[in-house]
Amino acid sequence: MGIDKDRSTATDADELRRQAEERLREKTAELHLARTEEETQRLVHELEVHQIELEMQNAELSRARDDLERAMGKYSDLYDFAPVGYVTLDRAGTIRAVNLTGASLLGIERARLLGRRFVLFITDDTRPLFSEFLVKVFASQGKESCDVTLTTEGGGKLFVQIEAVAAVSGSECRIALIDTTERRRAENALAEKRAELEDLNKSLEVRIVKAVDELRQKDQILVLQDRLAVMGEMINNIAHQWRQPLNTLGLVIQQVPGYYDAGELSGEFLKENTAKAMELILHMSRTIDDFRNFFRSDKEVVTFAVGQVIARTLSLIEKSFKDEQIAIDLRIEGEPMVKGYPNEYSQVLLNILMNARDALAGHSVDDAVITIHAFAEGGKTVVTITDNGGGVADEIMGKLFDPYFTTKGPDKGTGIGLFMSKTIIEKNMGGRLTVRNIAGGAEFRVEV
Repeated sequence: MGIDKDRSTATDADELRRQAEERLREKTAELHLARTEEETQRLVHELEVHQIELEMQNAELSRARDDLERAMGKYSDLYDFAPVGYVTLDRAGTIRAVNLTGASLLGIERARLLGRRFVLFITDDTRPLFSEFLVKVFASQGKESCDVTLTTEGGGKLFVQIEAVAAVSGSECRIALIDTTERRRAENALAEKRAELEDLNKSLEVRIVKAVDELRQKDQILVLQDRLAVMGEMINNIAHQWRQPLNTLGLVIQQVPGYYDAGELSGEFLKENTAKAMELILHMSRTIDDFRNFFRSDKEVVTFAVGQVIARTLSLIEKSFKDEQIAIDLRIEGEPMVKGYPNEYSQVLLNILMNARDALAGHSVDDAVITIHAFAEGGKTVVTITDNGGGVADEIMGKLFDPYFTTKGPDKGTGIGLFMSKTIIEKNMGGRLTVRNIAGGAEFRVEV
């Protein structure tokens, strides 16, 4: 029975083949019957051309496929190895795709991330912010951004900036994770440093105010010391100015009892002696007025004759200079005038003269002389004070007008006399005060 079945199957197959061949012969006969030889050749040519076209199209498709595979490879490299984490989320916030950088940021293998909800990797404090952000992304269809904190599998925390845009289909969105942890740390460190600097500035301001107050007090003390030194000089000059008149006055008074005992005291004698005594007293009184006016502060700018100020200044010190055997050579050309403060101008001249006197006394100069020359030059009044005390040493020439600089002992100078003189001439009166060495001495030049 099995043999009959096999024979029947073989017969059916043969019959099927026979029928197929018959149909092919009929179709071929119909084709050959409908076409001439020329048409057949043309059809073969068309078939050959079509075959070549198909081969060329196949080659082009192969090249396109290779280019696409290469592009996909590049895209895959760019996607996976980009410095930014890329994650694809659906509307429920489930992770559908993630690159290697994103998986590295979360600290979990990429295969284990797929299908998990992204919100589970966000800290509790920023999770509501991300949920609102995701709704906004799908609603706006534009790029949105927010800052959240991620928690990794190891328990660490990352500060990230998320930038997201929804796909055209609206079924998913693509987000970029930008690690801002180092920037946040730098910003926090900068904020701490800024706070420290602010605290330091506040304390520095307090210390500066305190230091300025201390310096101001020291300056006031030094100015007071300088004034006391000048007053000491003035008292010494007053003593010199008064010594001879007092001696003369004493002799006049002593003559009265002598003439009385000798019986020669007459009315005429008393009148003459009284006149001499009053003249001496008036002279001493004028001396007091001169010294008092010297220390009086000028209130208004006036135009004054330089020669008169020089004469008044010399009247205060000429006796002490004579005692030091220092000669004064005064030369005034014409009538030079200055607009400014006469008392301050006189104090400048006095400071320079006192420094010249000290230089001459310190070098024990024979035939010591100070030359004062006043003249007009270039529309300005110039006064030069020159001594023959040997000049100023080169190493201290540039410091001579510096505040608190002095070559004298601490009990003899404060170092602000010449500094104040330069300030008076240049700032208060708009002039210049300079010094230079000349043959045998130094020359101060006051130009206003």
